[in-house]
Amino acid sequence: MTSANAVVADLGHTIRVVREGQNVSLRELARRAGISASALSQIETGKTRPTVKTAYEIARQLGVRLTDLSAGATSLDGTGLPVAAGPFPPPVGHGDVVRNGLVAHLRQPVELIRREAQQVVDLQGGERFRVLSGHALPGANCLLLTYEPGATSPPGEEFVRHAGHEFNYLAAGRLVIEVGTERYELKPGDTLTFPATTPHRLSNPWEETAELVCVFVSSPGP
Repeated sequence: MTSANAVVADLGHTIRVVREGQNVSLRELARRAGISASALSQIETGKTRPTVKTAYEIARQLGVRLTDLSAGATSLDGTGLPVAAGPFPPPVGHGDVVRNGLVAHLRQPVELIRREAQQVVDLQGGERFRVLSGHALPGANCLLLTYEPGATSPPGEEFVRHAGHEFNYLAAGRLVIEVGTERYELKPGDTLTFPATTPHRLSNPWEETAELVCVFVSSPGP
C-alpha cells in the first residue's frame, strides 16, 4: 500500500470508528451526508477516495472537524474513547476532551501548525487537500486544495452541495468554479464566496496545477 493509499485507508477507518462510537448506522450516516450506503462503505474500507466536499460533509454530520478525520485518530484525546456520545453532537472545539459524553473545554486560542505537521490527503479526480487549520478557529475548516491539470471535483458532470458557506482564494494557476448556473474563471488573487447549499463544482481544464485556499464555514447540522 502506498503512503497516499495508507492515508485514505486511515481516513476511512477513522470515519467508521467515529460512526460506530456514536451508534450511527452506515445507512443513516450515508443518508445524512447525501451519498449512497455503498459509496460510504467503499470510503470506510479505503477502496474509494472521497471528494473533499464529501469528506467535509461526513465530518460535519459526525460533529467533528475534517482535521480530526484526516489525522486518523480514533479519538480527539488519544485515549481510544468515543469521539462523542449520541448522534451528531455539536462540533468539538480546540482542546475539548470527550469522556463519558461530557466535553471539558480546555481552550488554547493560539495554534501553530508547522508545514511538515499538516495532513495531506489525495482524493478523487486529481484533487488533494492540505489541512491548514486545527481547532483554534471555531466553526471553520481551512484547506489548501490542489487541482492537477484535468482535475474535477466532484468527478464527472455532477454538482455537490452541503451546509454552510465557502470562501475561496486562488493562490496559483487557474480554476473554474461553477455555482448554480454561473461559471467563474478564477486567476491568482481572485476570491469567490458563496453559500455551499447552492450546487457547485470545481475543475481545472488548463495545463498548470491550481492551488486554492478554501475556508468552509460551518452551520448547524440537521
